[in-house]
Amino acid sequence: MSDNISAARNRKKPKAAATKKPRQERARHTIDALLQATAYILTHGGWDTLTTNRVAERAGVNIASLYQYFPGKDALVVELARRHVADQRAALLPILTERRGTGIGATLRALVSALVATHGEQPALHRALAEELPRLRSGHLDVDGELLVELARWLTTTAPGLPGGADAAWLAVTMAHAAIHRATEERPTQLDALATEIVALLTRALSR
Repeated sequence: MSDNISAARNRKKPKAAATKKPRQERARHTIDALLQATAYILTHGGWDTLTTNRVAERAGVNIASLYQYFPGKDALVVELARRHVADQRAALLPILTERRGTGIGATLRALVSALVATHGEQPALHRALAEELPRLRSGHLDVDGELLVELARWLTTTAPGLPGGADAAWLAVTMAHAAIHRATEERPTQLDALATEIVALLTRALSR
């Protein structure tokens, strides 16, 4: 009896992890096409219009091929978000590693500008992902872990007298991401102007 209940519960859980990794160039192109189709449908019609059949049709991919890599639409959205996060990390980490020991203000301007750029490229997709990821409750995304470690290192070398480097790093990332996230959703045309205010706010907070 208990085994049947456990099996039923397991069937209800959304499968949010990719089934297998692409190893050939053709497979990578297939996955890219599927994710582009997912992004289009998600931003133009929302979660309720997103189905694996529609994704496969738009991507020009056989549905059986889709299921080779993704068990369902949850996994497609999670992989789309993972790539979005990876793009942000790739833009921010080099700034931190190259600017250890430099001034706070200049580095913060570079970080915020890069973060604004990655959010501003596809604001509709960013909004869609922000709405759907809480629904999925995925544990597959480590959004800030590596970034927080590197930011704490930068603070340690740049402002050695700053108390609580790890806490300060978390606060800076949280403040910047929350402000830029809301601006992307509600005021995308004002992102550049708001970036100046965000830099000033973070500079004051980290210079104390």
